[in-house]
Amino acid sequence: MERLPAAVALGALFNPLNSSMIAVALADIEAEFHVGVAAVTWLAAGFYLTGILVPPVMGTLADRLGPRLVFCAGLVTMAVTGVLAALAPTYPVLLVVRLLQAFGSCATMPAGMAIVQAAMAGEDGRPPPRVIATISMVLTASAAAGPVLSGFLISLWGWRAIFLVNVPLAALALTVALRWLPKVRVDGPRRAVLPRPNPRLLATCGEFALVNVVFYAAFFAVPLWAQRSAGVPAHIAGLLVLPMAALAIVMTPVAVLLAARAGMRAVLVLSAALLLAGSCVIPAVGPIGLVLVAVSLLGVASAFSQFGLNSLVFVHAGPRDTGVAVGLFQASRYVGAATASSLLGVLFEQAGMAGTGWTMIAVSAVVLAGGVLLPVRQPAPSASGEDRSGP
Repeated sequence: MERLPAAVALGALFNPLNSSMIAVALADIEAEFHVGVAAVTWLAAGFYLTGILVPPVMGTLADRLGPRLVFCAGLVTMAVTGVLAALAPTYPVLLVVRLLQAFGSCATMPAGMAIVQAAMAGEDGRPPPRVIATISMVLTASAAAGPVLSGFLISLWGWRAIFLVNVPLAALALTVALRWLPKVRVDGPRRAVLPRPNPRLLATCGEFALVNVVFYAAFFAVPLWAQRSAGVPAHIAGLLVLPMAALAIVMTPVAVLLAARAGMRAVLVLSAALLLAGSCVIPAVGPIGLVLVAVSLLGVASAFSQFGLNSLVFVHAGPRDTGVAVGLFQASRYVGAATASSLLGVLFEQAGMAGTGWTMIAVSAVVLAGGVLLPVRQPAPSASGEDRSGP
C-alpha cells in the first residue's frame, strides 16, 4: 500500500508546484511581453481564481465517475498545457493556457485523496496519519521548492522552461498512476454537486485560506524583492525560499509526533505562532540573513499547518464526500493564494516588503486566533468510539 500514497503524492504535486514556480518567472515574462506588474500577476491570480472554483467540481466528478479516471485526465491536461504554454506567442495566449493548466492541476488532489480514503481508511474513518503526512509533506515541499526550481530553469533556458518541465513529470506520474492506483468508487447514493454545508469543514477551509495568504505573499514577495530591489539573479532569488522546502520536509514527521503526544490543537497553535513570528521579520527585510530567518520560520509553520488542517478534513467530512471535501480544501488554498497575489500587485508597488510584511502580520494574528478556536473533534464520537481528531 505504500505505492498508493506515493502515486497520489506524485500526481498531486503539480498544483502547488505550478502555483509557486511562476513567482520567479514574472519579471522575465513582464519584460518579454512589455506588460506591467499588475498585469503579469494575473498569471498567478488567474490560476488561483480558477483553483477556487474547479477543485470542488473535480472532487464531485471523482466521487461520481471514479477518481482514477479524473486523476489520470488531470495529468494528461498538465502535459498538453505544458507544451502549449511554452509555445505561447503572446501574453493573452499564455494567460488562457495558464487557466487551462489550472483545470488539470486541480483534478489530481481531490481524486487522489478519494482513492486513498476508499482504499486505506482505518477504523476511525481516516487514512493513517503517516499517509496524510507523506502527501502533506510532498505538497508543502513542492510549493516551497517551486521558486527554487523555477530560478534554475529560467537561468538555463528561460521562463518557458518552467512550463515544459511539466511534460516529463506528467508522463512519469501518469505511468505510475496507471500501474499503482486501484480502480475504486465511492460507496453510497449519488449526492448533489456539493455536500450540505458543514460548518466545521468550512472553518477548517477558512483557516487554510488565511494561512495561504501569508505563505503565498512570501513566495511572491521574496523573489520579487530579491530581483527588483536587491539585484539578485533569478536562480539565486529562487534559492532564498529553499529553507521553506527543506523545513517542510524535515518538520512534517515532527508535526505527526506532536499531534500524537499533545493533540491536534497544539499543532495548530504552534503553527500559527511560527507563522506570526516569520511575518514579523518580513518588514525589516534588507539583509539576506533576515530573509532566511523569515522563510525558515514560515517553512516550519507550513509543515505543521498543512498536516494539521489536512487531517481535520477527514475529521469533519463524511467518507462518501471525500472528493468534494478535499476539493473544497484545495480551493481554499487558492482563495488565500489569489488574495495574496492580487494584494501583492498593489502592496509591493506602493510599499515594498514593509507593506507586504504588515499585511502578513495582520493575517497571521487572525490565524492564531483560529488555531485556538477551530474545532478539532466531531460533535459526537465515531462509531468505533474513538476520537477522530487524533493524529
